[in-house]
Amino acid sequence: MRHKKGFYEVAPVAGFIARQDWTHTMERAERNGLSLQSRKGSTGLLFSVRILAPILDGGLRHIVLAAIQYSLGRHTYMPGIVAEFTCRNLSRLDAAARSAAAAKISEHLSRYGEQEPYPQVWHGLSRVLTSGKIKEYDRRKERMPILQPLENMERISRQALADDLDAVLERISREDIGLVITDEGKDDLVLCPASWFNLDYVDDFSCVINSALRYAMRTEDEESAAVIQYARRHYQLFDDKTLSVAVADLERELNQPMAPLKQPQVWKEIQELFRQRLDELLKESPEDEETHHG
Repeated sequence: MRHKKGFYEVAPVAGFIARQDWTHTMERAERNGLSLQSRKGSTGLLFSVRILAPILDGGLRHIVLAAIQYSLGRHTYMPGIVAEFTCRNLSRLDAAARSAAAAKISEHLSRYGEQEPYPQVWHGLSRVLTSGKIKEYDRRKERMPILQPLENMERISRQALADDLDAVLERISREDIGLVITDEGKDDLVLCPASWFNLDYVDDFSCVINSALRYAMRTEDEESAAVIQYARRHYQLFDDKTLSVAVADLERELNQPMAPLKQPQVWKEIQELFRQRLDELLKESPEDEETHHG
């Protein structure tokens, strides 16, 4: 399992967690997320509830709409990534957002159909958006733990998890469920089967965020304004890849633009926020870079 910094970081921990390591385990789970394994081999992912904030935020609809508009007509891997991300997050898009996205796609295909490099991708996404359904063979795109509403998950305390970690890990694997771990009655961590977690999703989210930002840099509309606000709210949870690409994009657009940015001061401020957070990630303790073996 790859190790990533920041957003959705997963630091592997093989084997059973000794009781004396419990406090340290919880601290690492809160900070970066951990892969935990039972004695029988069932593996679960434990991570902070706060990590879900960018996906559970209603502003995700604007990120998706901006990313779609940026990707239309591009002869890169971005259209496929954005289309798959949209399918995975279909339940997070209301009827208005789905209709708006389908309309943007239809308008583009009507105008540039013959020049569009990936018409099948966009026709397929348009069908999904208008029907609200994904074909059975694509159902895996919906099976992401972050899509399950937290309010639907069972709550157990940190103490209950500590008392019988093996049994809890075996249960979530057997029943294919996620649990919210509480601390003094408040939502604290999420534990789900490791099979739910697809590391490609981390890279996809990074690409979608960067696509939305690129759209927002060049456009003044509802989506652009919302993307800026979303970035301000959640940049501290973006990974180093997302931040470094965004900083480089902004460096180019601010210093050698094809056309002047409409809100240069706003983007300078965002670039500085991204740089500061990127520096924090790069200065993290070497301990966070370790691969632990139990």
